[in-house]
Amino acid sequence: MNRPDPFGLKRRLKSPNPVFSVRQSGFMALLLAASAALISCGGSSSSSAPVATIPPVFVDPLTPATPSDLDKVAAQYGIESGGIGGDSGGDGGAAGAAGDGSPLKGAVVTLTDAKGNFVSGLTDSKGQYLLKYKTANFTAPLVLRVVDAGGNVLTSVTDETAATGKVIRASINPLTDKITSDVLPASVSGTDKNFDGSKVDTTKLSLAKTNLVTSVKDALGTAGIADTSKFDPIKSVYSYDGTGVDAVIESISHARDASTGATQLQVKANSVQNNADGSVVAPKLITASTPLAAAQVILPSSPALTFAKLTALTDALNRCLALDPAARLADPNCGDGIDTFFSANYLSSSRTFGEDFRTLFSNANESGIQGSTIRNPIVLFTGKYPNSTASFDDLAVVEVTIRQPSVGPLGPNGTVNSPLEYVQYVVFKRDDTLTKSKAGNWIIHGNQRNYDISARTRYSRFTQVNPARSANISPNSPSNVRSSLDFFIGTTRYNPATKAYVSANLRAVRVKGPGLPTAGLVLVPTNVAGESDRLAIHNQSGTVSNTSMITSLSQRDFRLNAVAADGSALYSGFFPSAVGTPGVSNGQAWAIPPLTDFSSLQAYSLYTFEIFLNSNPGNTVPDATEFARILSPVTPPSAALSLPMNDMSPSNALVTPPQASTSTVLTQWINNLNAAPLSSSYVYAEERNPKGATSSFTVNKWNYFSNIASAYSLNSRPTSNTVTTGTNPTFPSLGNGVAGDYREIGGSAWQGRARVNNTVFWSN
Repeated sequence: MNRPDPFGLKRRLKSPNPVFSVRQSGFMALLLAASAALISCGGSSSSSAPVATIPPVFVDPLTPATPSDLDKVAAQYGIESGGIGGDSGGDGGAAGAAGDGSPLKGAVVTLTDAKGNFVSGLTDSKGQYLLKYKTANFTAPLVLRVVDAGGNVLTSVTDETAATGKVIRASINPLTDKITSDVLPASVSGTDKNFDGSKVDTTKLSLAKTNLVTSVKDALGTAGIADTSKFDPIKSVYSYDGTGVDAVIESISHARDASTGATQLQVKANSVQNNADGSVVAPKLITASTPLAAAQVILPSSPALTFAKLTALTDALNRCLALDPAARLADPNCGDGIDTFFSANYLSSSRTFGEDFRTLFSNANESGIQGSTIRNPIVLFTGKYPNSTASFDDLAVVEVTIRQPSVGPLGPNGTVNSPLEYVQYVVFKRDDTLTKSKAGNWIIHGNQRNYDISARTRYSRFTQVNPARSANISPNSPSNVRSSLDFFIGTTRYNPATKAYVSANLRAVRVKGPGLPTAGLVLVPTNVAGESDRLAIHNQSGTVSNTSMITSLSQRDFRLNAVAADGSALYSGFFPSAVGTPGVSNGQAWAIPPLTDFSSLQAYSLYTFEIFLNSNPGNTVPDATEFARILSPVTPPSAALSLPMNDMSPSNALVTPPQASTSTVLTQWINNLNAAPLSSSYVYAEERNPKGATSSFTVNKWNYFSNIASAYSLNSRPTSNTVTTGTNPTFPSLGNGVAGDYREIGGSAWQGRARVNNTVFWSN
């Protein structure tokens, strides 16, 4: 079934304010790039200019840290009180710092031992942490895991446990995540899955560290570390400041193998290139046998979008955001922001800069709010804008975490002063003629798309509540886990002239790329209640008619494969054997036959969107073509089985008959600290018309969702949320054994740059 969008998008699309006047002055409280700004279309670039070379500063070898005294460790490393967590009565612990090209500030960090015992806390403003625990209760190996506001996971592992009164050292970053991945069995399917210390093979730990150091030894020398003989990626003490070890981390893209989920370290300076079908050209992996070359290290003097440039930008933004609106407008270093923070030609999924950054303003009166901050900027990859003539990578996609002090009456639990934290994506452009930009030769430019489109990775868990239909035999609907490609195509677009959302005039959009039928997947408007703001799948034959097209499906995710919830194969006949009738049959939304080779579905795979407009009904050639990339690989459903998910079982009773018709459904769940918080909840139902008919009937469908703003508040993550499902028509009743009655309730989170859905359902 169709599922929710990133935070706030649908609220803006469904409730545009035609009288809202965007003032670029004060630059609209900065740094939230479009909910769907996943990557780019259009744009151009200027010629390259020489960049001065600054010699690296050489530092002493990084000797591994020995255990510290518990009562002194916070002062020793300068760990702030906000970074001290775990068991307040603990007599030992672990300390370190987390980063991925910049410090991971305010992220959830957990420590889990070999018996499944765990403690948790947050990192401080420098990415540092101290987790206390009772040493008598914890058994090595220990797994350290950091989860940021977007559900991105990095891990570290140690075979040490602290003695009473002592604290061991463990850094957490892409280097340590690679070490952890190398000491896990293939059955775990990646460091982003559920596992504890019992899964760690400590006999492989020494070799994993040695291989990691070998893979970056030459690069460390370029970054100023001449002697790597004592360097230990886990125990050595280093900062996330763009120099030394962090210069090497900044030169690496952290990725996961699409087939196995294993951690991959890739060369970030290597431009993302695509094969003819949109799949990514095999990336340059960083291993002991193919080490990161000295020339591939991104030093502070590099023309790339470096830590130093991003830090200068975010520092300047945060200073301006701390000012009240009047002072911000009057400040010459804030001003209108054009060519200082963002380009005058900014465009992102049809939105201007002011509209795109509007969510940093109050929903009560759209006045500027004071105190939003941006942190944890991570350059995901670099490449080129389509049609760019530049001789260098002129595009960079950056992930940032937004901390927002209030969002008016739609804030957490209906309050106006509770902070939110969420991840967004910002698209930068390189222009070496820039003179004012706080990011040096880079400027926030947007994805340059005229339509609201995106391509995403999605994993879905479906849990059958009806015991009569749960067995993995035909014709049942057993519990299962699915891997999908999810395409959001909004039916509206922003009109800068009227400052309002208007119809996008879409007759159909044909999508092509890895994992899809060669002819293309066609999405069109749907008549399913609650789905009027996005397109749904019509056919997978690439067919676009010359008249208005409508589908009675609600799915926008193309399901590649599925397995039973226990990991076994689903019964013969579970998957459609034919696609059926376009616009009607659910088979249109399934790969037929199911995809078994996921190797082409790497992160940053490119998808082409061919756009057909109602205003040109006779055309056979697309009216426009735009592009988007997935930001995470798509792994097989067997690998997605152990993804950490928030538990939806408290909602089981709501999908158990009898259920009366209703206009409000209360969704409930139990949070999992290793999973990203739920960003939205959804309810879906089907009912035959006439109800219960076994012949001569039509099927009515309802699909509604609610954003969960409070889920983004780290300090008050809720356990339930009321979802208004609409009153016209009323959400249908559910009867036990009534033919055609179906109901599902679920929650959705952004996790590791993929959409993760967890659903409970009842099918008769």
